[in-house]
Amino acid sequence: MIKLSVDNKPMLITLYDMDKNYIKNNLIKEKPFKIPTGKGYTILESDYFYDLIIEVQSKDEIRQLVDMIKAIKKRNMPVRPLFQTIAIGLMYKEAI
Repeated sequence: MIKLSVDNKPMLITLYDMDKNYIKNNLIKEKPFKIPTGKGYTILESDYFYDLIIEVQSKDEIRQLVDMIKAIKKRNMPVRPLFQTIAIGLMYKEAI
């Protein structure tokens, strides 16, 4: 945990908060995602996708996602395919 102060109010930043910020910062860099559905394509903006990830995934799953992103970036590969796969899974999970 890291102690920061915002407007002279002490604030603790947990690992979970840092993970959420890391995912958000990586998603902001991506263009909208086109998700194939039965009726065509659904366009998923990064803001909505971020909210969907935080809402549906547990803290441990978010931590695993951050570890996957870091491993992909370490190898200088794009993270968009990982986000695309997660987006497809979350959209189908939400539809069921």
